[in-house]
Amino acid sequence: MTKPFHKLSSALLLFLSLSCALQALSFTLKSSSIFLEWMIFSFNSNYITMSVILDQKSTLFLATVFMISSFILVYSIYYMEGDQNNNRFVIILLFFICSMVFLIISPNLISIMLGWDGLGLTSYALVVYYQSEYSANSGMITILSNRVGDSTIMVAIAWMLYKGSHNFTCVQNLDWAVLVLVVISSFTKSAQLPFSAWLPAAMAAPTPVSALVHSSTLVTAGVFIMIRFMPVVKVTLLPSLTLTAGLMTMLAAGWVANFETDLKKVIALSTLSQLGLMFVILGLGNEDLAFLHLIMHALFKSTLFMAAGFVIHNLNNSQEGRFANSFSVSSPVLSLVFSCTNISLCGVPFMTGFFSKDSILEQSFSDNSSNFIMSLIILSTGLTLAYSLRSVMLISTQKSYNPPASQSSDFSGKLFYSTHLLFLLSVVGGWFISWLLQPSLKIFLLSTWQKFSILTVLAVTTLLIFATVKTFFTMVNKKLSFLFYLMIFVPFMTKVPSTVMGKKIGQTSTQSMEKGWLEEAAAMNLVKKSTLSSYLINKTNLIMVMTQFVLAFFMIFLLITVNCLL
Repeated sequence: MTKPFHKLSSALLLFLSLSCALQALSFTLKSSSIFLEWMIFSFNSNYITMSVILDQKSTLFLATVFMISSFILVYSIYYMEGDQNNNRFVIILLFFICSMVFLIISPNLISIMLGWDGLGLTSYALVVYYQSEYSANSGMITILSNRVGDSTIMVAIAWMLYKGSHNFTCVQNLDWAVLVLVVISSFTKSAQLPFSAWLPAAMAAPTPVSALVHSSTLVTAGVFIMIRFMPVVKVTLLPSLTLTAGLMTMLAAGWVANFETDLKKVIALSTLSQLGLMFVILGLGNEDLAFLHLIMHALFKSTLFMAAGFVIHNLNNSQEGRFANSFSVSSPVLSLVFSCTNISLCGVPFMTGFFSKDSILEQSFSDNSSNFIMSLIILSTGLTLAYSLRSVMLISTQKSYNPPASQSSDFSGKLFYSTHLLFLLSVVGGWFISWLLQPSLKIFLLSTWQKFSILTVLAVTTLLIFATVKTFFTMVNKKLSFLFYLMIFVPFMTKVPSTVMGKKIGQTSTQSMEKGWLEEAAAMNLVKKSTLSSYLINKTNLIMVMTQFVLAFFMIFLLITVNCLL
C-alpha cells in the first residue's frame, strides 16, 4: 500500500502544481487576482471572516511548493525504504503541506494562524520522527521557538479587533504594535537572530523533511508573511530592523558554515544565510526581488538536500562531510547534481541563482546604501561562495576516508526522477521565473566599473575567507575556530538563559506562593476546612446512626411490649 499511496499523492501534487503555474501565468498576463471571503460570525461591529487571495505571488509560490512536494514524496520512497511507519510519515508530510497552503492563500490574520500553528505542530511531529533523545531535544527547541511567533500572532489578532477586520489588505494604517508583533513572528519562523538555534537542530528530521522545510515551506513562511505586509511595513522604521537582523544572520550563518563539517548542517546554515539575504532585501524595500529570490532558492535548495541525502544514505547514514571524499568517482551523476546546485547557490551566470543574486547586488550598489551596509552584503555573499565551493571540494577530492565496502549507485529510477527534474529547474528555470516576474521588478543601471567591482570584490573576499579558514584550522587560533564552529554560542544563548530563567521563576514562585501566603490562604486553608468539614460530617453521621439505633431499639421494645400485653 505504501508505494501506491506515495505515487498517488505525488501525482495529485504535480497536477496541482501545473494548474497553479498556469493560473499564475494568467494572473500575470491579465494583471488580475481573485479575492474570496466568508463571514463565520459577527460580534457587534467585528466580523470574523475566512479569506482567500489568489494572485500572482500566491499561485506561483503554491506551484513551487506543490512541485517540490511531489518530487520529495517520490524521493521518500527511495530514502525511507524499509521504514515501518512510512504511511504515517507521508500523512504527516501532507498535513504539513496543507498548513503551508493555508498560510500562502490567507490575507487574514485568523486564517493565517490556522496554517501558522499547523506548520509548528506538524514540524514538531516530523523532527521527532526518529525517536531518540537528540530528536526529542531538537523537536523541543523547534516547537518552543515557534511558540514565540504563535503568541505574537495571537496578540496581533487581539490587537486588531478594534479595527473591525483582520484582513490586513483592507486596513490602510495598521498600528505600529501590530506590525512589530508580525515582524517578531516572521523572525521566529524564518530563524533570524536571535531565534536561529532551532534551524540547525531541525536537521534531526529525515532528509526528505529537511528538503521540504528548508526549500519552500516552514522557514520561508516568515519571509512570505513579511512580503505580504511589506506595503504597510515600509512606511515605518521597521525595515531598518529587518535589514539589521538579516545582515547579522547572514554573517553569522555564512561564517559558521565555513567551519562546519556536518553535511546537512552546512546546507542548513546556507539556508539560514539565504533567509538573511531575503530579509536584507526586504529591509531595502524591494519585496518583489525578495520573492524572486525566495522562488529561486526553493528550486536549488531542494535539489541540494536531495543530493546530500543520497550521499548520507550511501555513507551508512553518516553526515560527516569528510567521509564523502571521492564521491565524484563512485557516483559521478549525483556528484554533478550536487556541484551544479552549489554553483547555482553561488549565483554563477546564467544559472537560477544568478537572476536574483545579481539583482540583489545591483540594488545594494545603486540604492544609495551606506558603504558599511554594502560592504557587509558583499562580505556575506563572499561567505556564500566560500562554503559552497568548500562543499564541492569535499565531494570532489580524490582522497577517500570511506570504508572499502561502501558502494553507491546513481541508477535508482525514483531517485533519478525526483532529483534530476528539480536539478533541471535549478539550472535553467531562473530565466522563466524572472521573465514571469519581470514587470514588477525594478531595473538597475550600473556603470562598467561598478559591475566589474562586484565580481572583483567577491573573488578577493572568497580567497581571503579560504585563507582565513585554513589558517584557523591549522595553526593560529583553535579557540576562535571552536567559537565559530559553535555558531558563536547562539544555541547556548537561546537555550540556557530560558532554562535558567524558567528554573529561577519556578523556584521563586514555589518559595513565595506554594510555600508562602498562597499555601496558607488557598491550599492549606482548603485542607483545614475540608478536614473540619469531614470531622463534622463524620460526627453527624455517628449521631444519626446512634439515633437510628435508639429508635430501632425503642420500636422493637414497643412491639415486644404490645405483644406481651395482648
